[in-house]
Amino acid sequence: MDYLEAAALLGQAILESGEYKQFKDAENALLADPKAQQIIMEHKQLQDEMVEASRNDWSKEDLERVRDTLLAKQKELNEYEATKQYLKAKQGFELMMKSVNGVIEHFLSGGDSSCSGSCSSCSGCH
Repeated sequence: MDYLEAAALLGQAILESGEYKQFKDAENALLADPKAQQIIMEHKQLQDEMVEASRNDWSKEDLERVRDTLLAKQKELNEYEATKQYLKAKQGFELMMKSVNGVIEHFLSGGDSSCSGSCSSCSGCH
């Protein structure tokens, strides 16, 4: 098997993984939820306002107001069910991809070729 065939098999395995399926389901639920979209948009606007405030030397009071509003919106983002589930699924998928990349890096850096792919019994990839 050449590296392109192996990459195709890896890609297929990732598509079939529970982490990927949970991530896509949560992403689709997020995209279909108008309130979640509103929260995300407002959060992004507040982030942009915070950047602008810090670049343009806003008063301490204005900076604190924007910061407090941003923190409140972040809390809302973390607590709203659709966004909470999305962030949790995204984190799980990213962790799985980090593990996959760790195994690949292990081999590229001259790691033991007897690796079984199970990281639970190996400390060499991290």
